[in-house]
Amino acid sequence: MSALSLVITDGIAEIGLDDGKANALSQSMIEALLDALEQAAQADAAVLLHGRPGMFSGGYDRKLIDAGGPARDAMREAGDRLTVALLDFPAPLVIASTGHAMAKAAFLLLLADYRFGSAGPFKISLNEVAIGMTMPDVAMHLARERIPTAWLSRCALQAEMLDPAQAVEAGFLDELCPPDQLIERARSKVKALAVLDRRAYRETRRLLNAPLREAIGQSLGD
Repeated sequence: MSALSLVITDGIAEIGLDDGKANALSQSMIEALLDALEQAAQADAAVLLHGRPGMFSGGYDRKLIDAGGPARDAMREAGDRLTVALLDFPAPLVIASTGHAMAKAAFLLLLADYRFGSAGPFKISLNEVAIGMTMPDVAMHLARERIPTAWLSRCALQAEMLDPAQAVEAGFLDELCPPDQLIERARSKVKALAVLDRRAYRETRRLLNAPLREAIGQSLGD
């Protein structure tokens, strides 16, 4: 059974992550996500991305992070391509954070147009420093752009663990929902965004993201 599902119906692409565990963003998971986003873009579909109940994603595969070497570097390079793909996506992008969202997964939240969070005992954190990882340049550009100044040090430097209500204040989430209502509420939102004029949405999204996209492109040598 695949850890990623993709269903495209009536102009909406629903991408679900469920590996039965932490939904780790391994290189294979990221490549599958990139392929799903490409299929959605080819279909001119708005996207809803979600995890499984209780877990959006634990971020990069921790075993590869700890091991280092070429496999870790390839995973992080794929992660950078995912960041660019989400920034450049030509249609509405909504994420339903179905539970915990750690490290790279929390950064994915910052890349969406609208973010729902599941109310409950969940944690959202940029925990890179806590696990001995210096924050990459691309990640810092994103953090500075999307996290309010009052929360930036607490999140990016101090690796503070946030509950869902704090995650709303810190800019990771827009809205909290009871877990049993989360996916339907997110589906309603992505449908509402999908009926907006697509050309205007695409071009305005590009303009909105342009400064961040340029900074990230410079860091990646684009």
